[in-house]
Amino acid sequence: KDTLVKLWDLRARHCVQTLVTHRSEVWSLAVSPDQRLLITGTSDMELRVWKIDTDRLDNVSTDTDTSNMTPEEAAKKWEAISDYGTIQRSSKDRVVDLRFHPTGLYFSCVSADKQVEVFRTRTHAEIKKKMARRQKRSREKRKSKHSGDKEDSDASDSEAEDKALEITAADELTSFKLFRTSAKPVSLDFSPVETDAATLHRQGSLNILVSQNNNAVHTWTVPIPPPGKTTKQANLPEPSLMNSVEMLGHRSEPRSLALSSDNELIASVANKSLRVWNAHTGSCVRTLECGTAICAAFLPGDQMIVVGTKEGNLELYDIPSASLVETFDAHEGATCWSVDVRPDKKGIVTGGADKCVKFWDLELVRDQQGDGSVVGRRRMTLEHVKTLKMSDDVLAVKCSPDSRLLAVSLLDTTVKVFYADTLKFFLSLYGHKLPV
Repeated sequence: KDTLVKLWDLRARHCVQTLVTHRSEVWSLAVSPDQRLLITGTSDMELRVWKIDTDRLDNVSTDTDTSNMTPEEAAKKWEAISDYGTIQRSSKDRVVDLRFHPTGLYFSCVSADKQVEVFRTRTHAEIKKKMARRQKRSREKRKSKHSGDKEDSDASDSEAEDKALEITAADELTSFKLFRTSAKPVSLDFSPVETDAATLHRQGSLNILVSQNNNAVHTWTVPIPPPGKTTKQANLPEPSLMNSVEMLGHRSEPRSLALSSDNELIASVANKSLRVWNAHTGSCVRTLECGTAICAAFLPGDQMIVVGTKEGNLELYDIPSASLVETFDAHEGATCWSVDVRPDKKGIVTGGADKCVKFWDLELVRDQQGDGSVVGRRRMTLEHVKTLKMSDDVLAVKCSPDSRLLAVSLLDTTVKVFYADTLKFFLSLYGHKLPV
């Protein structure tokens, strides 16, 4: 993030060169398989390309005598990386990842705006052709401007000729294909089995693996031209999504887990989703949308799940029908941090950021259907019976197995213990440096 790229000698444990030309944070870098090129990516629309002098790198480790040199001469002696120019990329967002193909013929750039751009290395014949065109344009330009003193004209001609013959990164590397991912990409890699050009050309395409921030991994196939043909001549199709691995898990970090009383089911909540899993097979049996879930618990009978949300609600879900049955405004807009089923199986206890511990009884009611004359099936509901006011936000509540005591964790890093029947204070546990 300090915009610097440093080259280190691991044996001497010494930084031998620092690249200081970047104007913004360097988010990724990649070295070609032959260790000839280094590419760095920043927030700019340009990728900076560097040449690596491997012979000088070897000398850095062996020839360390700089006693007869000035600091500037010693630094110049160890300069193994030199500027090779820049190449334009199509994305305006920052670089996320850079990766060379094992053959070195291609490399890819992933940007934060879901864009993956593949670049290819031009062949020697293509570079030669490009240089010949450039020299021709340079000569025509000089011819049209040719006037005045012959000596000055010859000097400028020689300088322009040298410039036209100089190969830069833009001559060697060019944009090849572009595709967009369905979600923000995190990283990418090429298939490791495509190790030589013959295998790659026989296959006729690149395989690119892209991991995304929504817990998905996609494989893209990018067609490439056969040997001896240009991209235009080959008339290649666009890159296409070949395979997709999307786990059934949550797309964000799980906030709570609950195990059914018969150990058959596991409930997990994350962000705005509730998922129910078979504990033995690991398969997801139910997926339901919910509020911003914080905690969850199975109710007695294991047919219903109660979810506490960031909005302060308790949401009651029926597993067989995969539906939301009822919503309760439990903590008046403050986050419901904890829910625990009482050991007598007759109710639950909840704690929230409104500094309240609330007690709920389980009741059975019948739903009326239509005009009210038809009585539906019986279902479970919650009824608020009492509240215990605390001095700080409640982060966790837990009943003792014998139903005698209730432990309440507060934001002030203490754990208060009360008698469950009378709600009288019993003792305070302290010693944690952070809230429980």
